[in-house]
Amino acid sequence: MSPLKLSSSVTAALTIAGVVFLYFLVRGVFGDQNAPEGKAETISDVFTVVAEPIEAQEWRDVVRLRGRTKAIRTVSVKAETNGVVAETPAVEGDVVKEGDVLCRLRVDARQAALAEARAAQKRARLDFDAASKLADEGFRSDTSVAALRAALDLANASVERAELDLDRIDITAPFDGAFNERLAEVGDFLRVGDPCGVVIQQSPVLIVGGISEKDVAKLKVGDRGVARLATGETVEGKVRFVAAAADPATRTFDVELEVSNEEGAVRDGVTADFEVYATSGAAHLLPRSALTLDDEGRIGVRTVMSDQSVAFTPVNLLGDGPEGVWVDGLDGAPTVILRGQDFVRAGQKVKVAPRPAAAADEFARSAG
Repeated sequence: MSPLKLSSSVTAALTIAGVVFLYFLVRGVFGDQNAPEGKAETISDVFTVVAEPIEAQEWRDVVRLRGRTKAIRTVSVKAETNGVVAETPAVEGDVVKEGDVLCRLRVDARQAALAEARAAQKRARLDFDAASKLADEGFRSDTSVAALRAALDLANASVERAELDLDRIDITAPFDGAFNERLAEVGDFLRVGDPCGVVIQQSPVLIVGGISEKDVAKLKVGDRGVARLATGETVEGKVRFVAAAADPATRTFDVELEVSNEEGAVRDGVTADFEVYATSGAAHLLPRSALTLDDEGRIGVRTVMSDQSVAFTPVNLLGDGPEGVWVDGLDGAPTVILRGQDFVRAGQKVKVAPRPAAAADEFARSAG
């Protein structure tokens, strides 16, 4: 090795040693002065999240169904005696009251039959009364009096039958409703059981639909519901029926919502979307963006504790809607991290910034 090369190596080594010496000398002299600056840098490195307290609210599970309106009663009103239609006073579409005449049959021989029955009744009564007096005096046997009593009973029954047959020429509405369809015209001969027309009971009216197997346990008779009809009306009512067995074809359970329809505005067979408010309780309404997963894959939220540390709380999803998602599993009014929750971990210290005013106002309006 040449003296020149050795001298260069020694020079380089001495230079490096001098730099290291100066570095430690500077740290020793100025270390205390730089300590506050280093501490300030640590504070500035604390992660900032957007969080705010979320209060518990009253929550009701909403079950949504699609169905249609259905008249609570639709009856084909039929003749109870034979005869020719003489009049049809009711017009299709008319609102009718119980007892209003829908079709009237000809009287024909019914009036004469009633007169004949009443004459026979009068004669039978006279015979019975006379025999009773003679029996009291001992001039008639009890057997003959009993026979005349039977004849009188038969005459009374004949009068009742003739009166009933005469009354039945008027085919009347069995309840208040709408005369939806006329099935007989003047001149038609109706036999017993032939229809005159169809009457629909308008109030109350039913909203019927099918509910899935996973949701049927949520509903019970008496739950309140709201229906929005394709015709534009919105009506409210209560659940009056939940099927105990599923439809074999659709595997859904029939649900009936009963609503008032005194004005007759709701028509039969109209498509309807309706909501039934099922179970209730306290829950928290959160923006969907607040939900996150922990390392174990559990869904939940991250909250900020009183010491500014982060905690993870698992939650159960109850339902969602346009305003956000409803969850349970949170106590009181926790400070929920709404932004930045995916960049922090449990136990980590954070700084909290409030939600921007515009976003907070929008969420408050949707939650309210």
